[in-house]
Amino acid sequence: MGSDEKHGDAQRLLGYRLALVRRLARPCSTDIVLDVGCGTGHHLLALGPEVARGIGIDISPGMINLARAHLLRSPGRVNLSFEVGDAEDLSGIADHSIDLAICVGALEHMLDKRAVLASVHRVLKCGGRFFCLTLNADYAWYRTIAPLLGFATKHLSSDRALTHGECSALLYEAGFHRSRLATWTFVPKGDMSGAAALLLTVLDAIGRHARLDSLRGGLSLCAWKEAKLS
Repeated sequence: MGSDEKHGDAQRLLGYRLALVRRLARPCSTDIVLDVGCGTGHHLLALGPEVARGIGIDISPGMINLARAHLLRSPGRVNLSFEVGDAEDLSGIADHSIDLAICVGALEHMLDKRAVLASVHRVLKCGGRFFCLTLNADYAWYRTIAPLLGFATKHLSSDRALTHGECSALLYEAGFHRSRLATWTFVPKGDMSGAAALLLTVLDAIGRHARLDSLRGGLSLCAWKEAKLS
């Protein structure tokens, strides 16, 4: 993330998230990309040179103003734009117009996730991809450790993380009948003491090598919109 990153070194974490986007969703030079819940625009700005066009939307006018300010300081990004918009309806985005939609660190803040995924499916072209990084509701920190220690894990009262099963069910209901879900490294360092963050970093490493999803804080998913069978 940008200067407001609370979970570690901003550039290193941005690079890690972008590597996941590139590996799973494979953005290419002809893609029209939609960043849903773009915040201050750092992910789309970084992907800009790799794609044909990028559109960032966020429900917060303040975030969009910051994204536009960052865009003005980024020469050569004439293929990008940022607009205020609601992820639940994506009313400013035409049907079947997007090759790749991304949503990084925002889905957990959205109230009607079912509507968000349905809208993303609507705007994607056949063969289009939806890539998302979100929180893992089965993460031991959220499910067990934080409640025992009295740590607050919600930044907004409406925040709600999803389990692997909930993600799969919502994607299928929205029309994404082909998807790939996995865990990714997310340690919520901004929510805890340094000692707790170090402990969870170690547990994440164990979880990664032992394939224990409950020790990993993030869920990654890539889903494909396939043509309907006649």
